[in-house]
Amino acid sequence: MEEDIVKRLREQERILGEMRDNVQGWMDDLLRDAFNPESFLRYVADMGIDLSQVPNLVGRGDGFDPYRVLGLEKTATDEAVKKRYRELLIKLHPDTAGVKGTDFLLQMVLAAYEMIRVERKWQ
Repeated sequence: MEEDIVKRLREQERILGEMRDNVQGWMDDLLRDAFNPESFLRYVADMGIDLSQVPNLVGRGDGFDPYRVLGLEKTATDEAVKKRYRELLIKLHPDTAGVKGTDFLLQMVLAAYEMIRVERKWQ
């Protein structure tokens, strides 16, 4: 009877060890896929966004410039703003981007558009 219990405990430990190894491998794969720096940076560069400027923007007094986020001048027409917004939504949306890690940029675009919408009093 005692031998059965010991066997079962050893089998449970073996199974738990395999599960732990599988989960660790799965997490490693997930993290590697979620942020592949090369593909993400290449994707951002293809969109015309210069990430090297991000450190210069942090802590600046002028704050978040929604037009700069969208890559437009403040004099852009309403139609140009809406068109650029739609283009960026399609490019950055997780279902259509083709790369992972665009969520932060998508949130920036959404916030920028919302600021412009409020500023221009769009419904």
